[in-house]
Amino acid sequence: MSSYTKFTTTQAASLASCLALMPFMATAQTTVITEGGKQHTMMEEVTVTGQMTDTPTLYIAIPKDSGLISPADGGDFLRTLPGVTGSRMGGHGIDPVIRGQTANQLNIINNGAYIYNGCPNRMDPPSSYADILTTDRVIVQRGYQSVQHGPGGSGGTVIFEHQPPEFDTGETFKAGLAAGYESNGDNVFTAADLAGKMGKGYVRATGHFRDAGNYEDGNGDEVRSSFTQYGGAIEAGFKNETTEASLGLDYEKLEDVLFPGAGMDSPSSESYTLRGKLRHELAGGGSLKALEASAYYSDVDHLMDNFSLRDRTMMFRASPSQAKTTGGKIVANLVLGQSELDLGVDLQNANHDGQRLGNDMTPDMLNFVQSVLLPDTTVRQIGFFAENVAPMADRMRLKTGLRLDIVDASLDKADEVTTMSMRRAPNDLYIKYYGHAAEDQTEHNLGGLVRLEYDATDDSTFFLGLSRSVRTASATERSIASDMGNAPAMNMSWVGNPFLEPEKHYQIDLGYGIRKTDWQLLISAYYDKVDDYIFRDHARAQAGILVSDGATIYRNIDAELMGLEIEGHAKLSKHWHVSADAAWSYGQNEDLDIPLPQIPPLQGQMTLTYEQADWQLGGRLRAATKQTRIDDNPMTGSGRDTGETPGYVTVDLFGRYAIQKNVTLKAGISNLFDKTYADHLNRENLDTGAAVQVNEPGRSAYIRFEVKL
Repeated sequence: MSSYTKFTTTQAASLASCLALMPFMATAQTTVITEGGKQHTMMEEVTVTGQMTDTPTLYIAIPKDSGLISPADGGDFLRTLPGVTGSRMGGHGIDPVIRGQTANQLNIINNGAYIYNGCPNRMDPPSSYADILTTDRVIVQRGYQSVQHGPGGSGGTVIFEHQPPEFDTGETFKAGLAAGYESNGDNVFTAADLAGKMGKGYVRATGHFRDAGNYEDGNGDEVRSSFTQYGGAIEAGFKNETTEASLGLDYEKLEDVLFPGAGMDSPSSESYTLRGKLRHELAGGGSLKALEASAYYSDVDHLMDNFSLRDRTMMFRASPSQAKTTGGKIVANLVLGQSELDLGVDLQNANHDGQRLGNDMTPDMLNFVQSVLLPDTTVRQIGFFAENVAPMADRMRLKTGLRLDIVDASLDKADEVTTMSMRRAPNDLYIKYYGHAAEDQTEHNLGGLVRLEYDATDDSTFFLGLSRSVRTASATERSIASDMGNAPAMNMSWVGNPFLEPEKHYQIDLGYGIRKTDWQLLISAYYDKVDDYIFRDHARAQAGILVSDGATIYRNIDAELMGLEIEGHAKLSKHWHVSADAAWSYGQNEDLDIPLPQIPPLQGQMTLTYEQADWQLGGRLRAATKQTRIDDNPMTGSGRDTGETPGYVTVDLFGRYAIQKNVTLKAGISNLFDKTYADHLNRENLDTGAAVQVNEPGRSAYIRFEVKL
């Protein structure tokens, strides 16, 4: 089973325009402070620092030793950071959740590019295409912190970065190699990171391979979770005192990915990303200080089926789908007196297309279209933004931002009729459930923020932020057309809503951060009032839904989200260090006066380490309380929670030893006491719509070698 790649004239023109403008236009980068002020480079594992920037708006993951040997993907890694959790569908494809928000409520930026999931049920969320083995830095912004990272992002922004390599004096080549093994699931991986210097230019190449079998949970039960992933990137660039430019190509391939309870597996999923950027700092005394431009094209081809990786005797189905995105950004950084002003424009053209093919008797002739799953859905967005940071007094700063997004959405195959079964088009489903055929939609979405920061002392800061952010419906939410028949009582069809209003988030967040020589602490709270929250529900007697047959549909509701977060780090002595964090989230469906589904409970972790120059030993305790605020009844709610989830406590042990200056051994045991547990967040079965919860892995020993040349 294969699918073809379509590169439209509009996409080609958009990309060409962005690339053509790159020599003339360029954004002020978010300032990130790494540990000790140093630039860390290749093949280190990544984990959160637990330290604040000068303004406590960001939390940053930088290269550092970690007790987690090697995350399965970017989403798996993000779950180790404060305030971030994720939903598990299998061994790969962990979908991150920040402040109770997920999917398109988060902006996931991978090496400057937006990569959208090919699977409508997010077997392959954008974070799953991040090469976490060779990523240099991960920036996590919880909540709406900036207008510069594209439309939406009400829950936060995650940025995976590869940075230009740094060379010591006289050095022209550097390399990092890593290899490891994890016992639970026979997980084997290797990675390489090579860089060469040529005058002011450089070439960097990265590659990785991982093969993981099915893991066992704490009960010893095998979980269908195996996968194979490989890929890499090549980048050429130039960097001097005023100018930085790069052009890169990324490739990721996933094969034979198993998903328990999903109804389908994924034999193949791959992504290509072409990206380029240019930044130039201007000399002289003018107000224009820097220009930056970037452009990208990403192409995801995903295939799932219900027979090639599992036993099946009839009702064979395969679903090829594609997600192709073109985009770019141009920003000018100006200094006006003591204020810094960023003015910019960004664009994004995202197209999703997919079918479900079927044959009731044999998988060898999948030549009937059973459903037009994603009817050539295109969402075009162009955004204009301005963001200013200005001092208000000696110890006070004010950040303001304004953003306007013009959105156009079209469903070009909404009238395409299936060739199998009832011969219905997506428009037949939209008319059945919502009363109208799809029409092109246009939105003008206005957002902005105001953030006040006050330095109470030289090492402590209060902050208060107010914001309005707007998120348009995703391709799945507005157009999925999974036609499963006309069952009178509980129809398993899954039908998007082309007439959804965009989500409007009105947020307030406040907090206090203190940074001492030997300890740091950040406490924050937030409240989010959401108008027109895009709610995945079941069709029943309710406003705007014409049929009460239990099919999965989408509608707008009013909702509220709130939460508390705390994290800190302390140096207990010369060798002992402790860090801890905890996060609590609350979500309420105000239309039905019941809990929102898929909200994580109170959870957190604490890590204690003993460190010497050449070695380190540590332990981590991870815990979550029982989640009792659920929505598990499809007749009175969405039914998207499997039920109440018990709390848990797990223990990990880890260590590191520098065998030689450039050779390091890492080893440890995850889930030391073989605890059987699952995170509260779960996913849905593609065939039945039922919520499915997947247990986390049981005890696993691991070892990893790293070599730097």
